[in-house]
Amino acid sequence: MTLRRAMNTPRSLHSRHNACEGFTLVEITVASAIALAAIAVVLSVFIWSMEQSSLCSKIAWSQNEAMKSSDKLVTYLRNAEGIHALDTSGNWAEIYLPDGTRTRLVYSNSMAELRDGRLYLVRSNNTETLIARGLTAIMGTQGYNLPIFTTNKPNALNVRYRVAEPTASGVRAADDGDFAAYIQLTVSFRNAPQ
Repeated sequence: MTLRRAMNTPRSLHSRHNACEGFTLVEITVASAIALAAIAVVLSVFIWSMEQSSLCSKIAWSQNEAMKSSDKLVTYLRNAEGIHALDTSGNWAEIYLPDGTRTRLVYSNSMAELRDGRLYLVRSNNTETLIARGLTAIMGTQGYNLPIFTTNKPNALNVRYRVAEPTASGVRAADDGDFAAYIQLTVSFRNAPQ
């Protein structure tokens, strides 16, 4: 019995030593799968947060540009006396200012497919850019662009447009509806004759 114990002891110590030497293939596979799943989750959260950050930046730019431009427009239009002429397609409106000058608000988009228009205030002695980039017409429910300038009263002007941040290369995003700001306002002329 003693001899048998002595013979079994080294073998059992040797087998215990082999069991502690490393991981089995199953353990390595499971650990790798867990690590890959964790990396995939971290990467997807990182990519999502970068996309949301970019989207929030575009929304902020579009809303800021829309607020600044609408403030300027309302200031000029409130002080107007009346409409001198209005383009039938709604791309420009000519108004009288209290000093007797005629001023033209002009929507310009030389390359409509880029959807990167501008809005100008043209006076006899200078031209002021109200919106430098990113202006487009609002699309109606039937799929055509609505006019920028319209009127239904002689002493008020309706203005509607959308602003979306252009991409760095100057080409518009394929779908900028997620971050475009829409402006629709009617301004009554404060100095219109009664």
